[in-house]
Amino acid sequence: MKAWPFAMGIGMAAGAMATMMLPPHSKTKRMVTKAADKVEDAATQVAEKVLDEITS
Repeated sequence: MKAWPFAMGIGMAAGAMATMMLPPHSKTKRMVTKAADKVEDAATQVAEKVLDEITS
């Protein structure tokens, strides 16, 4: 199970590098940035719920 998070991290890093090479006003870059923001928000919500459960 340890390999899956590592593989996901490598994939995310590769995707981030590819996205950084896109022109700043590219539609694809805007869409990827929007998707990354949504993923970050979801991860934050999950982390907050887990911490609430642990501390309750």
